[in-house]
Amino acid sequence: MNLPFHKTKIMSTVGPAIGAVEKLEEVVKAGANAFRLNFSHGNHAAHLESIKAIRKVEERLGIAIPIVADIQGPKIRVGDLPGDVISLINGREVRLAHETHWKKMGKPADLIPIQYRTLAKDVQKGDTILFDDGLLKVNVIETKEHVVRCLVSVGGLLKSRKGLNLPNVHISQPALTPKDKKDIVFAVKNACDYLAISFVRTANDILAARTLVQKHKGEQFIIAKIEKPEALVNIQKIIEVSDAVMIARGDLGVEIPASQVPTVQKRIIRMCNERAVPVVTATQMLESMVQNHRPTRAEASDVANAVLDGSDIVMLSAETSVGAYPIEAVAYMRRICNEAEKLLESEQRPALFDFDNLHHQDALTSSVARAVVDISREISIKGIASFSYTGRTVRFIAHQRPTIPIISITLSDAVSRKVNMLRGVYSLQVPHFASTDEAVETVKAELVNRHYFPSGSNVVITIGRPMEKFARTNMISVEKLP
Repeated sequence: MNLPFHKTKIMSTVGPAIGAVEKLEEVVKAGANAFRLNFSHGNHAAHLESIKAIRKVEERLGIAIPIVADIQGPKIRVGDLPGDVISLINGREVRLAHETHWKKMGKPADLIPIQYRTLAKDVQKGDTILFDDGLLKVNVIETKEHVVRCLVSVGGLLKSRKGLNLPNVHISQPALTPKDKKDIVFAVKNACDYLAISFVRTANDILAARTLVQKHKGEQFIIAKIEKPEALVNIQKIIEVSDAVMIARGDLGVEIPASQVPTVQKRIIRMCNERAVPVVTATQMLESMVQNHRPTRAEASDVANAVLDGSDIVMLSAETSVGAYPIEAVAYMRRICNEAEKLLESEQRPALFDFDNLHHQDALTSSVARAVVDISREISIKGIASFSYTGRTVRFIAHQRPTIPIISITLSDAVSRKVNMLRGVYSLQVPHFASTDEAVETVKAELVNRHYFPSGSNVVITIGRPMEKFARTNMISVEKLP
């Protein structure tokens, strides 16, 4: 191929460290396949510049690059503190209130402003409140009108706008805040490819996001970010209605004991693999590379195990957005993924489909996908080319874990970008053809002309007949390239 063939895909978060077009291009050449825009930070103008820069890289390299708009969700934060910091002392009492009440009360020094209106209604005596990714801890001793009284059990310095977590507390705020809705509309209008919905609790949260997307004529794929205990209770239904799932281990590891995160991660990956739903493992994968030029051995093992467990995508956050070594972080992650994939191929692990959980039409598509991969393993096949109007067929082929490249033949920019985040898939965009024979012959020539495969190679092609009716995939053909 004219670019390296990657199986596990790498999602890189955009930030000041890689904001320039030249840096973004370096990141792609180092091994990244998709970019994440974090809507918890920055404004629409800044995100629009990032979108334009990524599309410029597409033009330069001649590839489709998926953009993921990561929607903030009901993230609870500390307000702006006087002096930007307050000291929490073990055994001392502190009070919390929404920042509007804090201001009305004259901004008292012992009252911490919180950017969450219903805090006093949602918590009760005995609840735990965590700050700054769980580094600081207070326990609720009383709620009175708009004020929450707490006792500090793990103190330290609390800075403005740090995150606040409420483990095992039902959050009354809806999954999509007014800010989230504006961000989703922006992402749809500016042709982002995926929307990652934060703090998902039930399947209805995903359905609400999808309804909003459709209202604004969008077709974005929806990623459910799993970071709340409630999501774990409802995980099966959430997976069923999502286009992809992200195991967001940062907030998840604060909301549940950190000791449980590895087993939860493995369980969710397996459930996604069984249902052919792409799964992203994210957060702190190479965290030390924010400051250091190489990862720790434990971080390398973490990335490798995520791949071995069945992750389709692994993600870098601060490592590329604000880190000192963003290009090196991507390159290291790519090498780790490659090594893990070698082990997977040597063991020839079977795909984990649970056919009982597939709709009838999905089961038919999955059967075609399984047949394609079986053929590719039994005879000398260089690659798989699949005509896919929506990306569904190629998604099932990808989840059969073939060792050869999968080329998704698509008709639009949007589908080309979306499928490029699937494991082992690269897209080739073509016009609509009037006949099956014309389509097959044209694509065979293009696969050679674009140096995807050498002349004389055998490939497996899947297509739907009749083409003029956009039929579902129903034909498999083994073809020799001209």
